Amino acid sequence: MKHKIIRYITVLFFTGVCMFPMFGEEIPVSRLAEILIKAHHKGQKIPVLSIQYPALDVKTAYQVQNAYVKQRLTKDSIAGFKAGLTTEVSWKRFGLKGPAAGVLFASGKRKTDSIIDQTTFKTLMMEIEIGFVIGKSIHLPLKDTAELKDHTWEVVPVIELPELGFIDMQKLKGPDIIAANIGSAQFIVGEKQKINNLDLNALQVTLKRNGEVINRGKGTDALTGQWKAALWLVNTMVKQGWKIEPGHIIITGALGRMVPGKPGNYIADYGPLGTITFKID
Repeated sequence: MKHKIIRYITVLFFTGVCMFPMFGEEIPVSRLAEILIKAHHKGQKIPVLSIQYPALDVKTAYQVQNAYVKQRLTKDSIAGFKAGLTTEVSWKRFGLKGPAAGVLFASGKRKTDSIIDQTTFKTLMMEIEIGFVIGKSIHLPLKDTAELKDHTWEVVPVIELPELGFIDMQKLKGPDIIAANIGSAQFIVGEKQKINNLDLNALQVTLKRNGEVINRGKGTDALTGQWKAALWLVNTMVKQGWKIEPGHIIITGALGRMVPGKPGNYIADYGPLGTITFKID
């Protein structure tokens, strides 16, 4: 009987099915990543993994994200990294103890005046954000914002267009969002600006649709401060094994609310940081 149990565990281990009833359940990371990849390739809604695996936690969710992203990178490349759920209200809503982080794909990068095809999304949302353009490689955690500033070239206005088309929003949990790369899809990048003495926390931003203001925000909306949010994001992703290289863009989270992406003509005004115009069809 003992030998049968050992053989059973060995088979499960080498086939990637890591479920040991006698020791409790372990999450099959590669299998969950494959579930996400298949849904992505088929254009299906994003699976809520915790429905099948209630034990999915933040640590394991980042492992799934890592495996999922690396599979996508066989046909794509990294444009940067993103923070999400950067207010206490938003992360607590999904049962987290802090914000979440993910990878931006080069295939999702758009320029100002872009036309966004709404039909390429299951659930198109929009966020006003600020981006930091990295100038020096970051392969180890940074000690403080002063060190981060030494590694940063410029800042840019950004409109993020995340994909939140999950199968069941009512059962969605924080680890599900993290595993699915926190909805990373498309993002529109405006003109680069030198940092100089620009006070990013003091920025007041507005987003208009067909001339009507639909969202307002300020620089302190993301983790109470832009450089604080950027440092958290950089160190979080470096600890997850990613290397941040010159030219990568770091976006720090929503200013104001996340709003639905509806057809119309949009302009986001960032004051001294410039504007972004785009259209959703």
